[in-house]
Amino acid sequence: MPQVLQFGPGQLRFLLAALVVVSHLTGLNIGRPAVMLFFLLSGFWVACLFAGWQTGTARFLASRLLRIWPIYAVVTLAAWLLLRLAEAPHPADPWSALALIGLAARPGDVLGVSWSLDIELQFYLALPLIAALMQRLPIAVLAGLATLAFAGGIALFAAGLPTLLFYLPIFLAGVAIHETRWQPGRPLMQISLIAAIAFGAVTAMLPALNGLLFKASFADSVAENMGHMAWVLLLAPVVAWNVHQMSDRVDRWLGDMSYTLYLVHLPVVKLLAVIVPMTSAGVKLLAVVAILLVTIAVFTGIDRPIEMWRQRLWRRPVAQRPA
Repeated sequence: MPQVLQFGPGQLRFLLAALVVVSHLTGLNIGRPAVMLFFLLSGFWVACLFAGWQTGTARFLASRLLRIWPIYAVVTLAAWLLLRLAEAPHPADPWSALALIGLAARPGDVLGVSWSLDIELQFYLALPLIAALMQRLPIAVLAGLATLAFAGGIALFAAGLPTLLFYLPIFLAGVAIHETRWQPGRPLMQISLIAAIAFGAVTAMLPALNGLLFKASFADSVAENMGHMAWVLLLAPVVAWNVHQMSDRVDRWLGDMSYTLYLVHLPVVKLLAVIVPMTSAGVKLLAVVAILLVTIAVFTGIDRPIEMWRQRLWRRPVAQRPA
């Protein structure tokens, strides 16, 4: 395989965040599948952390909340103030965004990506129940409950209420990778990657499926989102292979920085768009440079100190990789 595919887990997360940036700067509709892949990864890593947690469920949930919310709140408030001063489009106030839970189903998203953090937070809250059910119920019963929950999620999504239930198959795929200790070999990983590439090629060629790849044809329907979900699940063996690769200090650094990149990129684009239209390749390249500079500044100056404080509050489980 080409060396570029020798990515560690952190590099994969950074790549997915970069794909979201590309999606917001182009007509490619690759941001939603990238976020769904984040969900699959989260299902694995958070299940790993929960399995090794030794200080109680309440502390686990508090630790996860402190991982995503403080830096999110800082970036949200700063972005809202800057967008307001620049007279760029922004919600009337930041309070709905700061509440986060339920934000996927209501207006007020300052960063433009906060809906996914709401879904992520819902998964954290549901994971203790999921883990308890997995310990007590037969596989057939679990599959039935998951199917019913997914059906409810489809109905809610169709009614304009996105919830964890709709994305449950993706999170559960990640949990299953952890529970089964699945570690596919390179050949299966290659087949998975080729299948996903072929799926993307087919969507590009067939007008009926163009919405899966191009924004101009995307209506954000249940069918299109389920198409993205199927696309992502094709990559489950790639994810299962990747999470077992070696992760050095640089890889972990890139993985942690991916969250900051995800948070700051769209406000930076919106602020630059006030000065110059985001139409030419040169301007978009400038936007990428600005996004990277802001990401590094926020990551080193805000996110790292907050994360060091969080780690002092709760010792990480032994032998688990950083979230």
